Amino acid sequence: MDGALALGGVTLERARSALREREPHARAFYAYDLDLLSTRARRFQSAFAALRPLVAYALKANALPAVLSRLAALGLGADAASLGELELAAAAGFGAGRRLLNGNGKSPEEIEWAGREGVHSVNADHVVELDALEDSAARHGRTLRVALRVNPGIVAPVHPHVATGGEEAKFGISPGDALAAWEARGRWAHLTLDGIHVHVGSQILDPEPLERTVGVALDLRAEAGRRGAVLRLLNLGGGFGVDLEGEREFPVEVFGQKLAERLAGLEVDVVLEPGRWLVAPAGVLASEVLWVKERDGIRFVVLAAGMNDFLRPALYGARHRIEPVRPRVGEHTPATVVGPVCESADTFARDVPLPPLEPGDLVAVFDAGAYGASMASSYNGRGRLAEVVVADGRLVLARRAESPADLVARRAEEPLEEIPPRD
Repeated sequence: MDGALALGGVTLERARSALREREPHARAFYAYDLDLLSTRARRFQSAFAALRPLVAYALKANALPAVLSRLAALGLGADAASLGELELAAAAGFGAGRRLLNGNGKSPEEIEWAGREGVHSVNADHVVELDALEDSAARHGRTLRVALRVNPGIVAPVHPHVATGGEEAKFGISPGDALAAWEARGRWAHLTLDGIHVHVGSQILDPEPLERTVGVALDLRAEAGRRGAVLRLLNLGGGFGVDLEGEREFPVEVFGQKLAERLAGLEVDVVLEPGRWLVAPAGVLASEVLWVKERDGIRFVVLAAGMNDFLRPALYGARHRIEPVRPRVGEHTPATVVGPVCESADTFARDVPLPPLEPGDLVAVFDAGAYGASMASSYNGRGRLAEVVVADGRLVLARRAESPADLVARRAEEPLEEIPPRD
C-alpha cells in the first residue's frame, strides 16, 4: 500500500478521494472493515460454541445498517435498548426470535412494540415493569419471556461512567426483590418469568469480575430453584473490552472455556451481549489536519474531526491510538491532538509522539468502530460525518454526512396550540 494506512485492503487516502467525489467538502469520515467484523463475529461465536448461546450484538455500540445486516446474516441476535434500535434491528433482518429488549427506562412505546412484534426476551429492570409487559403481551395475545436484571453488587475496575454493577448504579433490582418476583411469577400470566440478567460494566479486559458475576448469578439461580422457581434463561450481558493501546484484548477463548466448564450439566439458555469487542477494531475515524500551531513549546495538531464526532476522549478520558495515514520523514515529537469545537474538552490526546504533520495530512484514530458515530451529535452546528464501509476490497458509502443545509432543514414553525381570537 506504498506505506499508507489501509483498511480492508483500501488505503484511507483512496477512501477520502472516493468520498470527495460525492461530498467535496468531506474532511473527516468513519470507515469500517466489514470483513474484519465478520472474522471477529465468527471468532466470538466459536469461543462460546459449546454453550450454544444467543450472541446478541449490542446495537448501541454501532447501529449502522451495513454493520447490522452483516451481523444478522452471520446468525447473531440484536440487543436493542430503544424504539429506534428495535426498528433498526427488524429492518436489518433480525427476526423476532433474535431480538432482545433492554434498558432501565423503557417507554410505553417500546413495551408495546415488544408485545406487538415479538422478541426473544426482555430484560426487565424493575418489578413494576412486569405489569406493563403483562398488559402489552395480553393485549396482543402473546407470551413474553422475561429476565430480571439483577444488580450483583460487583464493581468492575473500569471508568465510573461505564460501571453498571455497583450498588450505586441505576441498573437492576436487588437479589431479594428478584427472588420475591420469581416466587410470585404466577401474577403475570402472559410472561415466562424464568430468567436472570447480569451486567457489571464495559471495557473489561480481565475476566475475573465477569467470573465473579457468573458465580453470583448461579447462586441466585440455585436459591430461586429451592423456592420453586426454575430459571432456564441465563443472560450474562457483555462488557468484553478492547485495549485501546493495541497490546491486548479480552480473552474470549479462555473465558468461553471456563464458562462452558462452569455451566456443564445445567439446563440453561445462555445469552451474551457483546458490542465493543466485535466492532471497535473494525472501524477508524479518519480526519484531515486543519492546522498545526506551536505555543510555548507545545505542538497543537488541530483536526477537522471534533468531540461532537468522537466523544469518548472527552467523556471517558479514553486515549485512542492516533497515527498519520502516510507518515512524513522526521523526528517524532510530542503533540496535543485537538478538534475545532469551542470546548477545552475537545482534546483527543496529549503528549502523543507524532512525526511532522502539515495541514491536509490525514490521520487515523483507531478502534473507533464502537461508540464513535453512534454517540455523535451536531453540537456547534457540525453535522454528523459520513460513514463508509469496505467489503471484499470495495468501498461503499453507507451513510452520507449531514450538511449545514440538512441542519437548517430541521427548522419548524408549526403552532402546537390554537391561538384564541382576541375580543
